[in-house]
Amino acid sequence: MATTTNSDTPLLKAAELIEGKQQVDGKFPVISELLHASSSGEYEVAIPAEWQVVTKQRLIPLPDALFEQYDLLECRCFMGLFPEIRRAWITVDHRLFLWNYEDESDFYSFEDQEQIIVSVALVKPRPGVFVDSIKHVLVVATPLEVFLLGVGYNVGRLGGARGDGGEVTLYATQISVPADGVAMTSVVGTVNGRVFMSGNDGALYEFVYQSEDGWLTKKARKVCLTSTITSYFIPTFLAHKRDTPAISMVADDERKLLYVLLQDASIKVYWLGTQGTEFILAHHHRSISNSAALLCPQFNEGTDAAPFEIASMHVIPFKESRTLAFVAITSGGCRLYFSTVKRMQRFYETSALPTLSVREPDVFEVVHVRLPPDSQPTLGGGLLQSRAMRQMLNVHTAFYRNGTTMMAHTWNEDHDSIIGAAPACAQILARIARQPRASLAELFSVERIEGRTWAIAEIGTGEDSHELNDLVTVSSTPTRTFAVLTNAGVTILEKQRPVDMIRALIAQPTLRDAQLKEFIATYGLDETCAMCYTILCTEEFSQQMVSIQVLNAARRILFEYGGVPHFAETSAFGAGAGGTAAQAGNATRGSADGGVSTSEQILLSGRHNGLVIYLSRALKPVWRKQTITSQADNVNAPRLHVGIATADLVDIQERLRRLQHFINNNQRFVPDQLNQMPMQPANSMRSTADASSCWQAEAASLGALYDLIIYSIEAISFLCLLADFNLPSISSNLPVGQLKTLSGIEFNQLVCGERGRLACKELILVLINSQLKQNMSIDSLSDVLSKRCSSMFSTADVALYKALESLKLAGECEEGTEANDLAAEALSLLTGIAGTLSAVQLREICSSFETLGQFGAVATLSLACAAQSDPNDEAMSFWGDGAPENDSRELIYRKRLECYKCIIDMLDKRKDTALNAKNLSSLPNTDGLFQFALYDWLLENDKSTLLFHMHGPFVEQYLIVEPRTVEKADMLWHYYIHCDQFGKASFVQRELACSRDYEIDLSRRIEYLSLSISNAKIAVDMVRGGQARMAHELSEEEEINQLGTLLRENEDQLEIAQVQLEIQQQLRSMGDHETPARALDRRLFTVTELYDKFAEPLRLWDAILLIFKASNHDDPQMVEEIWRIILRTVLDDSQRTGLMAVASKVANLGNRLYPSAAAFPLPLIAGILVDLSEERASEYIAGFVGDTLVQARVPHWAVFEVLNKLYVKNAAGPQSNSGVAELLAKEVASLIISWMESNQSGTIRDIVDTPNPVDDGMPVMDVDSALSQYIINTTLNNNIDLKNELQRVQERLRRVF
Repeated sequence: MATTTNSDTPLLKAAELIEGKQQVDGKFPVISELLHASSSGEYEVAIPAEWQVVTKQRLIPLPDALFEQYDLLECRCFMGLFPEIRRAWITVDHRLFLWNYEDESDFYSFEDQEQIIVSVALVKPRPGVFVDSIKHVLVVATPLEVFLLGVGYNVGRLGGARGDGGEVTLYATQISVPADGVAMTSVVGTVNGRVFMSGNDGALYEFVYQSEDGWLTKKARKVCLTSTITSYFIPTFLAHKRDTPAISMVADDERKLLYVLLQDASIKVYWLGTQGTEFILAHHHRSISNSAALLCPQFNEGTDAAPFEIASMHVIPFKESRTLAFVAITSGGCRLYFSTVKRMQRFYETSALPTLSVREPDVFEVVHVRLPPDSQPTLGGGLLQSRAMRQMLNVHTAFYRNGTTMMAHTWNEDHDSIIGAAPACAQILARIARQPRASLAELFSVERIEGRTWAIAEIGTGEDSHELNDLVTVSSTPTRTFAVLTNAGVTILEKQRPVDMIRALIAQPTLRDAQLKEFIATYGLDETCAMCYTILCTEEFSQQMVSIQVLNAARRILFEYGGVPHFAETSAFGAGAGGTAAQAGNATRGSADGGVSTSEQILLSGRHNGLVIYLSRALKPVWRKQTITSQADNVNAPRLHVGIATADLVDIQERLRRLQHFINNNQRFVPDQLNQMPMQPANSMRSTADASSCWQAEAASLGALYDLIIYSIEAISFLCLLADFNLPSISSNLPVGQLKTLSGIEFNQLVCGERGRLACKELILVLINSQLKQNMSIDSLSDVLSKRCSSMFSTADVALYKALESLKLAGECEEGTEANDLAAEALSLLTGIAGTLSAVQLREICSSFETLGQFGAVATLSLACAAQSDPNDEAMSFWGDGAPENDSRELIYRKRLECYKCIIDMLDKRKDTALNAKNLSSLPNTDGLFQFALYDWLLENDKSTLLFHMHGPFVEQYLIVEPRTVEKADMLWHYYIHCDQFGKASFVQRELACSRDYEIDLSRRIEYLSLSISNAKIAVDMVRGGQARMAHELSEEEEINQLGTLLRENEDQLEIAQVQLEIQQQLRSMGDHETPARALDRRLFTVTELYDKFAEPLRLWDAILLIFKASNHDDPQMVEEIWRIILRTVLDDSQRTGLMAVASKVANLGNRLYPSAAAFPLPLIAGILVDLSEERASEYIAGFVGDTLVQARVPHWAVFEVLNKLYVKNAAGPQSNSGVAELLAKEVASLIISWMESNQSGTIRDIVDTPNPVDDGMPVMDVDSALSQYIINTTLNNNIDLKNELQRVQERLRRVF
């Protein structure tokens, strides 16, 4: 527990101590971590009578009538405990008795049947079968039938406290099944109502019942779960083997398992399914004793001298361990721990396994053997010597839960010994401090009881709240109480906690220092002092009539044995044998000597550290709990609720008040003068000044802890006050944003955090408003708050509430002088405390002024609040510095913005009225931040013209000051356009488009470039016309040149940006390249970057061609390869239509690439199309090549020239190909016809929507000459059809031209 010397407030330091101790307490190992070895057996015998693990409180004898029945030799008798209904059950032949042992004499008798009862069990009912008042079902088994009795249980007037066993009523259910002569030796139920029975015939049965008979099922039936289908067809006398009968069964409702102990000491594990509705044999462990012997050589059960028997089985819940699932206690007193998790998974107890789902167990194996207490010969004393006791140890009944073990050992015919064992927490913690892993060490003791033990059970409430570490158990947790049922009655045992032990120790008439020092050495000075605080401050001990002697002894231990603060190297008197550096709190004292900085550690006293421990554990139930929660009501509207039960709050508050009372009544507790402090011994190496430093450090820490106590008490009082005033009701009309702000605040934040303090003030205002709405005075509420929560209620709050009351009275008056005077009085009060108002308070008060028509008061109060919140004008400097991140001034800046919002909201409500630049200019204009907030509002509401006509002193600064944002830059170019400064607007738009600092998507960047081009052209025209100029220091020619350069750069950049957009669209269409697609939004890339980073690595062929066009890059070989890849990909796509798809692709690319020779080389494209036409002859249609190129916006004459050149190449020469030549002749013929028809119609142009300077430049004479040559060649090749077709085209051409 450390106190530090940083800049944190003392209260936060105290809170750090509390949280640090809570974290240490939370690191205590779980049971599986303590049992990491294969076996263990370390015990410490509790020699002093006060240190016994379990102590006998009282014996409740059997009522005489029951004892007489039990004592009859001819009767068959069984007995057991039902802790759920606080009853012991006893069967005598056919009679069943339920004995209220708390009442000592009251018992209930059931005799409505005549068969001998062989077993009884209390189980959970099946859902939907019984009425809600039936919480338990009693299963009674006889040799002839098994029947159910409904159990009604009402907790008595004392709520189940000692001496109050409640009322039990049995109801006949008429639900039964025949037993068929099978004695059900054991019955167990599951949480979902399943009932399992083990018969003496070796079979397992399930008692299945429902509310009424079904079509195919009876109301109740007995199902044999272990028989096979063939067993129904084999006569009983032929069945050569029966299963071994079961002795007992245990259900694990968390893991959905059923453990069955057989007479041969083997255990079967049945998997009940994730829903608990199945029944599958998962494992059968037949060699438990051998497995135990392999793990522990000292395990000697299972021999002829010591036969192996299992006395009891117990489930280990998830809360105790995730890896250990089950423990079996043998007749020799050994505990065998089983796991259902594979070995490797057992190493991850605290991390991975808590998230595992419930499933069928992987294994069922013994993983640890815990030898009985007497198996260690090094005990050296105590009960008996180990070997002698080992031979006579005979455990016949046992109990285990949450680390505590109790075993009933047969002492003699008339007495049993209860051997109790529990973790020795102090020893375990001491070992953890020395080494990473600690093994289990236990305290054990023996208590002799009268009679033979039948059952052991834990009784009382709160069993789930017990911790394995008894040291962290808060005093409000009830002592663990156990009932041991014998034939003599019920013996009540209590498990002693360390605080119970020291209380018993100091309750002796004479406090023996030797025993006290031994206790301190065992548990440590800090923990001992914490126990003393528990005794002094807990109501539980007051109710037990704690003597003045005990209280004085506890006080004496604190002040005489509590130690003194000292430097780490100093051996201070009274530090105690258990006071180690790890246990003590510490502080540091810094010094400087010759420029070298040193620091020394101060160990605070055990009295201080004990207070931290007690306080941390007292506050633990609420420390991390949400004090205010938001919950939906019946109409799904959110409302605030106190998140902690009032009873829990009051209980903790009472403990804190008793602690406060103790500190107040002991002036030496927090020393304030050196002469009042206990001094170190005279031979100490430290000077008086050093001792003073140590005591000052302790005094400062104790003072902070005392403040924490006070604030915690007041916080609890405040929460109780909210509950008393019905917080859900008074919070019903709060806005959703305020509900979110106020909810979710943890108790520690309410006590120590700034958010909690602000929430308290807002909640107080909510209380005030609720009172005012009911026309009630707030004086009484103010008095209550001042008395109970003085730290939360200041003089500024008083002025605030008086102002609120004046506003309320002004609202009730008629309009006139009185209402105005009351409003002015309220404004005067509020202006003086404006800096203390929260944002919520300011908004509500301004709303009240608006309702009264006091609009000027809204502006005055809001600006006063902003000014008082920032007297040094730090917000303006923060804004002027560009609003840097993680700057402490940001909070002040945001607070001022909240103040201005009240004025803005008032204007917003009246924005549709006569709002003009004149009345806006009447608002105070000396606050620059307010002017900026006003400008923001004007622009957001499309009132930018008002902004530009106001001619305020901050408009230009507002728009150009750092940090530059997209929004501000947008406003800036809008402002320039409004002022007819199109050139400046163009430069701002260019900056936006090319910026790398703004989050702007690519399409918007292209839009900015387009706007910049338009505005630059307008600016050039205006400069030439003698109108607006960008800068008067430039000549007209210089300005035009500057704008011209900007225009050219924008046009070049726009072309590249469109290529970038094309790449982005292709990436997104591919589906799995969203990351590089988003990267293209971040800035405008150069052509080289687009090629190297995107187009070439991702094989974006279309984009590469566009890049070649934009850069005019000439690489014929690569372009040809790309075109062939593109067209081959289209042609080979089975989802497309062959040559038609190719034509569409070429047309699409040509429209974007032509006439770029670098990206759209016409001869190459035409040649590829001809090759594909020849390849796909079955799909080819005459005119395919020419029409495709024309659709790609290539003029007819250009198409003719390239086709003619290809014809000449293929018609003659070494590369001639007559087939290709004829195809090209057909293409030229089709092209000429298409050209002539387009000229005649006048509706089709060679290049769509673009004037073609050579549109009418078709070389008709060259065409006619080419056709003549084609005709000659076809004649020579004897292709009559093609010859005739060419002649018709030539004739038509000659008629037209």
